[in-house]
Amino acid sequence: MNGNHEKKVSVAIIIPRIDQLGPVKVIQALVNSLYEVGDIQAKVFYLDKFVDPLVKMNVPVGRINKRKFDFGEYDIIHTNGIRPDFFAFLNRKKIRYHISTIHNFVFGDLYFTYNRLISWIFGNIWLVLWRRTDKLICVSKTMKSYYEKWFPSSKLEVIHNGIAESNNLLLPDNDVIEAIESFRLRGLKVIGSTGILTRRKGIDQILHLLKEVNEFALVVIGNGKELPVLKRLARKTKIADRCFFCGFRINAVNYFKYFDLFIVPSRSEGFGLVLIEAVQQKVPVICSDIAVFKELFNDEEVTFFKTNNLTSLIEAFKLAILIGHKKADLAYTRYLKNYSTLLMSKNYYDLYKSV
Repeated sequence: MNGNHEKKVSVAIIIPRIDQLGPVKVIQALVNSLYEVGDIQAKVFYLDKFVDPLVKMNVPVGRINKRKFDFGEYDIIHTNGIRPDFFAFLNRKKIRYHISTIHNFVFGDLYFTYNRLISWIFGNIWLVLWRRTDKLICVSKTMKSYYEKWFPSSKLEVIHNGIAESNNLLLPDNDVIEAIESFRLRGLKVIGSTGILTRRKGIDQILHLLKEVNEFALVVIGNGKELPVLKRLARKTKIADRCFFCGFRINAVNYFKYFDLFIVPSRSEGFGLVLIEAVQQKVPVICSDIAVFKELFNDEEVTFFKTNNLTSLIEAFKLAILIGHKKADLAYTRYLKNYSTLLMSKNYYDLYKSV
């Protein structure tokens, strides 16, 4: 498919649903900037009926008809998620070239989200699905090293995620802003955090910090099965009056600029999109010292702490208060250089054209 006079490379990108979860945000950023770097003809297909109307993509988007899907229309099928991967697996003989982007460390993610048994069963199923792909995209070098236990290095390619500048036209909800202001009136510094609330996200560590340090309040944006556990822990440790669990909010990134500090305390992550979003908003960031975060930024740009180590977490907050804003400026420069949507799209464009 080389040469200036050949037809455009056509790509069908298949995702589970249209919503505001991380992998969908990445695909949205990708397709909305692909046109800036080259002549790729992309279409997005989704499996689930529900569509979030706030997710706008500048390419044709439609719900997939699994029985009548015309694989012959596309040079490349690019899947994201276990159900799209399974759909491609079942139809592999009809597909010219299959790319799948891996968004997680499969066994660890499933373990934290569900349990050890589910992790073992579906983790191994997922590995089987990936074996029939032509190329697997890892969103970090750390992830590539992880998957080299199962796949040859030549099958794995690293493309870092990128995110678009946030849409600040949407006004934040009053109850969140009022909660932040009420904490500040009490002389408290406000910590922000967000994500799907599972044990993997590590929010419980912040609650233990609040128990030991009285000068902080916490605002958590997001829902998940860990939410009632966190609320019980806040009551048990007598810090509930310094916590505000506000549930899911549209465009959570629009709240980040109101926080004094932002924390990403994950025990495991495939990439760390929220970390990039916080850096983009120039808020001082504290994050766990997991390998993928240390790949994305260094300790001159964000402040690291040792996971499940309260002493380390307390020291990290002390340091972030002192020099966090200086680090935030350096981190923002790194974001512009390494994690822009334009760079991500160029890397995918080069991959698509190389097929």
